This record gives sequence, structure tokens and C-alpha cells, in this order.
Amino acid sequence: MRMGATQQMDMVEQSPRLLFSRRSAARALDISVRMVDYAIASGLLETRRVNSRILIPSESLAKFAAADRVIPKTPEHHQECA
Repeated sequence: MRMGATQQMDMVEQSPRLLFSRRSAARALDISVRMVDYAIASGLLETRRVNSRILIPSESLAKFAAADRVIPKTPEHHQECA
């Protein structure tokens, strides 16, 4: 028996989300996208690349949310005046 389009959509909506975009991860963690970028740069969040997209696995988000850590801000590149 073949499933209809509505049944397939219901199954997709019920399945757990495996990967999050940076924006979706920020929403899920209730932090800014910039803070997600800092967490990625400092190695606190793992990422996967799919073509040009940077995606964050749900397990990495769960670990990050469970940890009590400070997200270090990476220093911006400053040009020294001579």
C-alpha cells in the first residue's frame, strides 16, 4: 500500500531533526547567530558541510546546551597603526 502525500509529510514532521542551519541552531538555543559562529570557531559546536551549507548535528546542539561554558569571542583582525 502506497502512502499519500499527507501521510508522508506527517511522517517527516514526526521524525527528529538531524541537522540544523546556523540560524535554526541559534533559535533552538535562544542565542544569536553570531554566538553560534563563535561556538563553531572555538570548537564547542561540531559542524557538517553539505555543499556550501554549514549544518550542525542535533547531538552537538544537545551537548552544547547541557554544558555550562562560556563562549569565547574570537578576536577580530585589527590593523595596527604604525
